[in-house]
Amino acid sequence: MAETLAEQIEKSDFIIIGIGNEWNWVKNGLKNDDRYKGIINYAGKEGNEWLLPVIEYEYAYYNSDDGIENAYNGLKKLIGDKKYFLVSDICFQDALLYGFDPAKSVYPCGNCMYLQSEDQDGELYSAEKCEEFTSLVKKIHDIIVSDNGEIPDDISFSKPVMNGKEVYLNQKRQEYNNIKYNESAYLGNWDIYKKYLTNTLNSNLLVLELGVGLEYPTVIRWPFEKVTFINKKAHLIRVHERLYQHIPEIEDKTESIKMNSVNYIMQESKGL
Repeated sequence: MAETLAEQIEKSDFIIIGIGNEWNWVKNGLKNDDRYKGIINYAGKEGNEWLLPVIEYEYAYYNSDDGIENAYNGLKKLIGDKKYFLVSDICFQDALLYGFDPAKSVYPCGNCMYLQSEDQDGELYSAEKCEEFTSLVKKIHDIIVSDNGEIPDDISFSKPVMNGKEVYLNQKRQEYNNIKYNESAYLGNWDIYKKYLTNTLNSNLLVLELGVGLEYPTVIRWPFEKVTFINKKAHLIRVHERLYQHIPEIEDKTESIKMNSVNYIMQESKGL
């Protein structure tokens, strides 16, 4: 009989957790909310792409997802007091809302807390303290709530400005192809993560990859395979609805599960 996730966690010395796009409840929520169709179509037009991250910010600010909350709470209970580090390639830091330690988590692809200019090495600004940004978010919210998503023909949106420079959410994403991503927000925790990985060598390491796709494979997917290959005592559990496959070099150390990873965690956590 195959071991449960709880049993594999129990016998591990260290755990690394990878969180991917299946946990992006904002993206999934927007798809299923008809009120957002008009403004998302608007943001899909050439020159308006910069607006989509702000639409996602508005949705995340005013909404929540019970399934994601339950999954993070279940994952935290499964981990218990084990040594862990969480890496995510999505920008929504929900894990920190549900008990995960900010000092043991890293979000290399961005966040919703800061704004940046086109200057890769420039200053980061608090999104909540930028009046032009918060006004833009409110404008989007009013369209969704007051007008049920109906967009006037003459609508226009202006990029927020700080200190004379246009600013964007501090995120690495397709819509910002012309913006050089400012990495300064996560680099401190990334150094801690690298040190953590060094300490896991020759120890029983559980590599738990949840819903990670191919959007940014160099952040989690490929490094997790490399860690599993190098560490003789590592075991990789890769869970994804479609992209659950693994490389043949780690066949004997990998468990590939074809399942939505959010549902998987909720299922496994009920066995506690």
